[in-house]
Amino acid sequence: MKKFAKKIMPYRVYQALKYNPIRLNKSIKRWEAENQACIENITNTNVNNCVFLLNTPSHKNLGDLAIAEAEIKFFNHILPNKQVVEIGSLSHNIGSVDALKKIIPNDAIILFHGGGYIGSDWPHEYEVFRRTVMLFPKNRIILLPQSMFFSEDSAGRAALCRSVKDLYIHNDLHLIAREITSYNFMKNHYKNANIYLVPDMVLTMEYNNTSAERKGILLCMRSDRERLLNDGDTAFIEKQCGKYGQIEYTDTFVPDEYCGAIDVQTRGVLVDAKLEQFGKAELVVTDRLHGMVFAAITGTPCVALSNHNHKVKGTAEWIKDLGYIRYVDDVEEISEAIESVLLHGPASYNKDRFPAYYYIIKELIQNEAGMQDAQEKKRND
Repeated sequence: MKKFAKKIMPYRVYQALKYNPIRLNKSIKRWEAENQACIENITNTNVNNCVFLLNTPSHKNLGDLAIAEAEIKFFNHILPNKQVVEIGSLSHNIGSVDALKKIIPNDAIILFHGGGYIGSDWPHEYEVFRRTVMLFPKNRIILLPQSMFFSEDSAGRAALCRSVKDLYIHNDLHLIAREITSYNFMKNHYKNANIYLVPDMVLTMEYNNTSAERKGILLCMRSDRERLLNDGDTAFIEKQCGKYGQIEYTDTFVPDEYCGAIDVQTRGVLVDAKLEQFGKAELVVTDRLHGMVFAAITGTPCVALSNHNHKVKGTAEWIKDLGYIRYVDDVEEISEAIESVLLHGPASYNKDRFPAYYYIIKELIQNEAGMQDAQEKKRND
């Protein structure tokens, strides 16, 4: 019923009903009750010395969990004198962002968790970002390295049009793309925002267990809405991989048998376990962005294929100089690509590959003036 109402109802009318004062007030009170410890922690903190990292995940996608881990480690390193206040999983409650208005000062910097959720694929996650931009017009808002994708059907075009209008009102909005296609898309559509290009945050992570014995082929393939390959493609890939060793199937998700909490205390352990699995493989074949990135930082030979948008191919451009990582557009290239990456790996990975790009984030947080002009000059030199 909700989907039908949303489809036939004008967008502004639907939004007004969704955020009607009675319903919104109930949602705010529910969020406050569920997050009392977080609120008390912020209340007892010197908020003038804080930056706020919003919408970090508590779901089972290990790519997103790894991004959050990388973000926190990065900020603790570059901002030793500031406190990073992390507030996660805001999309579960429509009143969450409104509740934050009571505890985040108007002059505080708001960082938004990176990833690939801005656009039409994951509307609930995008809605949290949109709502934050609307409700915090005086704060500097920084969207951390992100892929942006709006489908080209009528629904996607309508969502993009609304997004451009809604985000236009903010005068201190900074959007960071993690690959060139999203960067160009942001530049073309969000004329008021400052746009930057910085690699995925997980590429700042390091893996130290390089002496682990390697064995077998790790096949890490999508099965969700972002899948591009069909069953025939997958069967062909399996056949080619089978020539090089025993195949093990995996995904960049927390295993179903794991029943514990997924929070700031446990996500690092879960990410490390997945990195260890990748670090013990002789070869990885994947169509997942972070399947490729996990292979890169563990020094594991990897052949990567695309999903239904540009983010895998775009991210592969950052690491195309690593001989043990190879992106291919066509499954027919798999065999030759496997031979190539196996010749170059296993290898070691340098986490400090892109200091000039990540420095942009530091400057945006520490300086009032943005770094857009400096990056444009760098790109044009």
